[in-house]
Amino acid sequence: MKRSTPFRNHFFVMQILCLIVFVGCKSPNNQEKGVNDKSEDLTQFDEPELDTSEESISQELLSLETEYVEMLSPISSLKTSQPKTYWFIVSWLNTAHKTPDWNGYYSDEWMVRTKQRGIDCSGFSRVMLDQIFDHQVSGGSQGILDHYCTRIGMKSLEMGDLVFFRASYSKSDRIVHVGVYLQDNYFVHATSRKSAAKGLGLSVNSLKEENWVKEFVSGGKVKD
Repeated sequence: MKRSTPFRNHFFVMQILCLIVFVGCKSPNNQEKGVNDKSEDLTQFDEPELDTSEESISQELLSLETEYVEMLSPISSLKTSQPKTYWFIVSWLNTAHKTPDWNGYYSDEWMVRTKQRGIDCSGFSRVMLDQIFDHQVSGGSQGILDHYCTRIGMKSLEMGDLVFFRASYSKSDRIVHVGVYLQDNYFVHATSRKSAAKGLGLSVNSLKEENWVKEFVSGGKVKD
């Protein structure tokens, strides 16, 4: 009995060591599986449909999209490639033209109030730059170009750059209008008071359209 006891103890110790090794080998697999599961969840969360799920199920936005479907068609690919940008634009459609009151900016109340009352071209560009492209600028269209942008040509424009225009009747290059460049020569902007009164509100236009070609002065890349 005395000679068998060390054997049993040794066997017991070996079982414990095997168990430790087994758990040690299994643990990384479990951790890896946990990481992979989490990664899959994040990938699903990052899908455009889920990123904008709250907005995409909004009946108001869907109605606006349907109403302006023809105007939105040139940038419809943004719905999947840049859903935040796309639904931001849709949310400002049919907005009146008015110089905004910036008091309370960043509050939900400000957004609701301003969409009801109206916004002008520089105001809309400032909000879009801030909330979509993480750039903060201030002032009117001329001031934005002069103080916040590096001038660039039409062929150098990238999404999030600004496009600046003079008045159609002007012989100078004084800036009176600004919009945000999107893609394929298209830009989005808050239209004039006259256009807004006709129900046009926010608009998507091409830089190739005759009037915009004539009035185009410069592109602007916001300085970092």
